[in-house]
Amino acid sequence: MRTSAYLFYRAMVYGVIVAVVAVFLGFLALIGSVFGGGAAAVLFFLLLLGGGFGFRFIREYVLYLLQAGHIALITEIVENGALPQGISQTAWAKERVMSCFREVSVLALVDQLVKGVLVSLNRTLFNIMQAVPIPALEGLASVVQRIVTFSLTYIDESVIAWTFRTKNPNVFDAAKSGILIYCQSWKPLLKNAVALTLLSYLFVILTTIVFMVPFGAIAFVLPQSWAFGKFALFMLALFLGISAKWVLFDPIACTSTMLTFLDEAGRTAPDSVWESRIEAVSAEFRTLKARASEMVRGGGGLTQS
Repeated sequence: MRTSAYLFYRAMVYGVIVAVVAVFLGFLALIGSVFGGGAAAVLFFLLLLGGGFGFRFIREYVLYLLQAGHIALITEIVENGALPQGISQTAWAKERVMSCFREVSVLALVDQLVKGVLVSLNRTLFNIMQAVPIPALEGLASVVQRIVTFSLTYIDESVIAWTFRTKNPNVFDAAKSGILIYCQSWKPLLKNAVALTLLSYLFVILTTIVFMVPFGAIAFVLPQSWAFGKFALFMLALFLGISAKWVLFDPIACTSTMLTFLDEAGRTAPDSVWESRIEAVSAEFRTLKARASEMVRGGGGLTQS
C-alpha cells in the first residue's frame, strides 16, 4: 500500500489497454452485424495477429518499465524501510530502473535469460513433484510442470529485485548470483510461487464470472443476428478478468514472492559450486555468464545483443 500511487499508475496503463481492446471488439461486433460472422472472424484473426506484434512492443517499452519500476520501489522499502521523501514514485522508479539497466533492451534481455535459466533448472535438476507433492497426481506431471513454469514469472521478478538490492553495476553478474540463491533455496520459493499461481487461476475465474454477469445480460437481449457481438462480449469479459489479475493480484503475488526471496537471500551466500551444474543444463546461463564477463572486460559498459 505504500506504493499506492504506482498501483494507480499501473491501473491506468492497463486500463488504456483494456479500452483499446474494447474498441476493437466493438468494431468487430459492428462488422459482424453488417457483413456477417465470417467477415468479422477473418478481421478478428488479422487483428489478433497484428495485436501480438503490438503487445510485444507495449511489453518491451511500457510493461517492462512498469513492472520493473514497481519492483524497484518495493525493493527500496524492503531495504531502507521507506521511500525517499517528496518523490514522484513513477519518476523515481523509472530513474532507478534506467540507472541500473541503462536501456530497456538490457532489462528485457536479463529478464528473458533469467526466465530461460529457471525453466531449464526446473525441467532438469529439480524434482518438481518432490517440491510440490500433490497426492494421486503423479500421472499429471506434465500439467504440474506447466503450472510450475507459469509460476516462475514471480521468481524471475524476484531475481530482478535482487539486482536492485545488490546495486551491482554488472546487472548480468547480479542476476547470475540471484539464480545461485534460487538454486540453494528453491523448494520454499517454488512452493510459494506455485501456490500463488493456483490462486491467480482462481482469481481469474471468479473475476471473469463477475464480468460475465452484466455482459451476459446484454448478450441475452441482443438479436440472434448479432452472434459475433455476443462473442465479443464474452471475449471482453474474459479479457477484463485477466486484466484484473494483472492490476490487482499480480502486484500482491510479486511482492509476496520477492519478500520470500529476499528473506532467503539474507541468509544465503551465493555458492559458486552450483555454476558448473547450471551451465551443464542451461544455454541461457552460459549466455548470462558470458555477458557478465563482457561487462567486466568492457569496464562496466553495456553492449547491445
